[in-house]
Amino acid sequence: MFDIGFSELLLFGVIALIVLGPEKLPQAARTAGQWYAKLRRTISTLQSDIESELDLAETRKQMQDELAKIRQTETDMRRELAEMRGSMDKFENSQNQSLDTSYQSNTPQQQNHQPDTSSSSAIEKGDK
Repeated sequence: MFDIGFSELLLFGVIALIVLGPEKLPQAARTAGQWYAKLRRTISTLQSDIESELDLAETRKQMQDELAKIRQTETDMRRELAEMRGSMDKFENSQNQSLDTSYQSNTPQQQNHQPDTSSSSAIEKGDK
């Protein structure tokens, strides 16, 4: 982190021993260690918070992208459904027209195939 070598630490320890003296040096070292531990925990916590925020932001972006894809797919499906309904309506109309045409063409033939009872009854009356 600070790129401090062993010789530099030794020099720092000697200066601290001279300045603080042998009575206060252990407590000063203990206090410095506690502050260093707190600083490391704080930095670790900040790093994990930043990483989780970055992950959360990335997840949000992925969700928004997926949501956009879903909406696009929904739009496409609605459009295709409308096209299919239009095709089905056209097919239904054409089938109805062909049925109407075949019904109308069959109706006059059925009238021609029915025996004319009035003319046959007139013939029978005339024969008697």
